[in-house]
Amino acid sequence: MSTVLFEELQEIHVTGWNERDREKRDTLLRKIYAEDIKMYDAGFIVDGINAVSDFIGKLITEDPKYHFSAAKKIEPLQNSARLFGHIQTSGGLLNSTDFFILEEGKVKHLYAFIEPAVN
Repeated sequence: MSTVLFEELQEIHVTGWNERDREKRDTLLRKIYAEDIKMYDAGFIVDGINAVSDFIGKLITEDPKYHFSAAKKIEPLQNSARLFGHIQTSGGLLNSTDFFILEEGKVKHLYAFIEPAVN
């Protein structure tokens, strides 16, 4: 898979997870996520692109300080990649690691690892 694909994945993923407008967010997510994406978190699994967008919308709506950013450049490995990030919340800063598995050029599985940032 090309470096450009992974660079676009990072850019669109970060932008999509900060987009407040549902229609714009859905358009962004459809560029990089498969319709039947599964997102895995420690406490739950989200099925499908619409459910992922709903989850993002809930984060943005419930926490006015919510903001996601990349901590460094995405690291590709074959048909997968990881992205280290920061999530600003009203409760403080979180560190994140998103691990992507791609099929046919789109994210099929997204594993989200989240932990409080150490000061």
